Amino acid sequence: MAAKAGKDPAEALSDVKEAARLYLETIEEAQGIELDQDSWLDAAAAIGVRAAEMRKVLAQVNRAFGIPSGREGILLYLRKHVGESVPAGALEGVSCIAEWARRVRELRVEHGWPIESGINRDDMPHDHYRLTAHEPDIDLAERWQVAKTARNRKTSGKERVLYYLQEISPRPADKEQLAYVAKIQEWPRRMRELEEEGWQIISNVDDPSLPPGSYRLPTLEKRPPRVRQAIKLRYEILERDNKTCRDCGRIPGQGVSLQVHHVLPVHQGGDNDADNLVTLCSDCHGGRHALMGTSVYDELLNPDQEPDVYAD
Repeated sequence: MAAKAGKDPAEALSDVKEAARLYLETIEEAQGIELDQDSWLDAAAAIGVRAAEMRKVLAQVNRAFGIPSGREGILLYLRKHVGESVPAGALEGVSCIAEWARRVRELRVEHGWPIESGINRDDMPHDHYRLTAHEPDIDLAERWQVAKTARNRKTSGKERVLYYLQEISPRPADKEQLAYVAKIQEWPRRMRELEEEGWQIISNVDDPSLPPGSYRLPTLEKRPPRVRQAIKLRYEILERDNKTCRDCGRIPGQGVSLQVHHVLPVHQGGDNDADNLVTLCSDCHGGRHALMGTSVYDELLNPDQEPDVYAD
């Protein structure tokens, strides 16, 4: 690639070589003295200065190759590796700036680039990122703008989350967006409270297409009190069974959803005692109902299908 005005790549790389020499020299100087806590802090500060100088000269190499900013360097690299999981260190390297994580966020929030983080995924390391498409996602950018508005509302974390889910319904929100909106660490608990209040909030336990920590609100209608009572019981059974199918041991995600099943059906005299309720994946649940010749559904998500369980 042709170099832009200013230093050409060879000159810029010479500056990098000199900066690297000074960086190593500073480390060697620290090795040459007897360090205590105070002297190490001074040495660490000097090393930090050399590291900052290294980033500056690396940025000059970027510009020599027509890469004008750290954010552009990150985007070019991610587009070169679409669909691949790349480590955070690689993004810091191509950006040549200490604030590289903020630039990744800007690409997602302000420009709609679908960049996944290992924080939100179980299929890649915590400190990795992945660009999933060659073009920006306008809908994603719009959802982040709504998230900004929701975050600034002078209400509780639970109310901000509900507002956000309502505004983007029926589209999903991932856990990064929800944590950003809620501004509290206990936001997953608030999601449960909203569902117990009657809001039909869907998670990856119910919808295997959603990654862990993602939720969506398919309808703006609240469910009646009899359903709210069933939802609370459903959570208790899921927690008791560690959100794991009691037949095959699978957990939510990657095509697996969980449902709660009455061992003895209500129409045959079964009740909602914990001993009569079990967590199953949709496949195992279907198998049990096939043996009984009955329809498959999550009985506690659909208590109207079991009219004798709750009194009006």
